[in-house]
Amino acid sequence: MIRDLLIMDNFTIIILVNLFLILTSKLVDLSKFNSFLYIYINNSFLRYNNSENNFFNGFNLLLTTNFLLSISLYITIISSYINEIEYFNFKYFIKIFVILSIFYFFKFIIEHLLGWAFNIRRFIKSFNFQKNSFNKYLGIILVLINSLLIYSYSSSLIAINISLFLIVLLYLSGLFKIVTLNDNLIYPNLFYFILYLCTLEIIPILYLIQELV
Repeated sequence: MIRDLLIMDNFTIIILVNLFLILTSKLVDLSKFNSFLYIYINNSFLRYNNSENNFFNGFNLLLTTNFLLSISLYITIISSYINEIEYFNFKYFIKIFVILSIFYFFKFIIEHLLGWAFNIRRFIKSFNFQKNSFNKYLGIILVLINSLLIYSYSSSLIAINISLFLIVLLYLSGLFKIVTLNDNLIYPNLFYFILYLCTLEIIPILYLIQELV
């Protein structure tokens, strides 16, 4: 009983940190947060002036940190289920969080360098802002998914499969919406876009999944 309580306490602390980050981002900019919640049904947030949505401002940093914590916790839960581990491996969670954070920010820098090198900075800036917006939205959804997996369904196989399906569906829906919003930029640079998806999106994600889970 004490062991189970200790496990739940570790998870609960991370979930509370997630909620704190989300609520703080709402306090930082309420109107932006409210607009952000409707990005799947309304384009007003995604069409926001990119220069006013600096990647390193408070609002974006809070939700990006929440995304990285949420996805790290989700991977920890999946790994624990696959490897039949009955305790919360905090060192493993920290390892995932550090790796994903380094990967996320270095990827951001590399993308902008490529945009400068191939003279597609406008496309990269717009694409990155919108893609990261959907990542931050997924981070909020993952707080709910993680909570359900931890407290309600005990990481059952069915619940994990449903959560994976939902995450992939949200990711593909976001990608489709980005393409439709930027078709005038993507079609003239279709080769670069396909190359970008393969080298900086699909392959790194598959590699990270293989290494971390």
